Amino acid sequence: MAHNGGNEEFQVSSEIFTETDFHSRNGSDGYLISKFTYLLPEEDENEKRDKVDVEEVKDVKEDRDGDLVVKRRKKSCLELENSQTTNLKLVGLQVWRGALLLADYILNRRDLFRKKTVLEVGSGCGLTSLIVSNYAKKVICTDISDGGILTVIQRNITRNFRKNIQVMELDFLQPDSWTENLKEDQDAGIDFVLAADVIYDNDITDAFISTLDRLLSHSNHPMCVLIALEKRFVFTVDDLDTTAPCFEYFLRQFEEVRYSRGWRMEYIPMGKIPQYFLYERVPQLILIQITKIPI
Repeated sequence: MAHNGGNEEFQVSSEIFTETDFHSRNGSDGYLISKFTYLLPEEDENEKRDKVDVEEVKDVKEDRDGDLVVKRRKKSCLELENSQTTNLKLVGLQVWRGALLLADYILNRRDLFRKKTVLEVGSGCGLTSLIVSNYAKKVICTDISDGGILTVIQRNITRNFRKNIQVMELDFLQPDSWTENLKEDQDAGIDFVLAADVIYDNDITDAFISTLDRLLSHSNHPMCVLIALEKRFVFTVDDLDTTAPCFEYFLRQFEEVRYSRGWRMEYIPMGKIPQYFLYERVPQLILIQITKIPI
């Protein structure tokens, strides 16, 4: 996360655009339109739903005798309206590595999400919701209403021809922002909760944990939470060491809640998640799964 400036309105920028060419072009209202390319899972290649034409790529492997075996794979992409630089409050208008990692996991474990109801919180530009909508019965894509984020999500849904995604407001810091429709979806049963790169501010982290508590504790329906994030290390004078303060704060606060609530937390090894999207997968990326232990 790159920073510019020294006050509360300082600008931050996602690193992914300095590492990968997403073929961005100017859109309307100062936004960019970027192409996020990914390999199609083999059985999905004949059922492609994205707007951009499918292209073939070569997957080169060796057989037992060491001879090259060339297998043609197909790739597609999402076109997303986004910003490359915003203030801290509107980072959801950018695309971050955690969303790409979570999308990789969904593509790899797509059978888990077939015919399910999925809620994404802190959805940002909607990349993860767009991917999971290929498999889920219903996707509820939520974020704050500030900065036109919900409008950008809706335009990205339209741009990529999705019909099973519903956009709603859900602000961690304002529990009353839950709409009646969202409460009805919770009562009907949400199977998966997705969150990518929402651990970057302690106040938001506290509110995020409270949101998880509300979702997990007030539902009798089996529910799985998947959280993708990037541990961001900084050198602190107090510790005279390099630490990841936002992540460590999340762990401390989460541990206080999860034991009393009966939540199980597991880390999903990165080595078990093939990379479908084109981006630099850094070792600081983490994927966490949270489930409620049956009583």
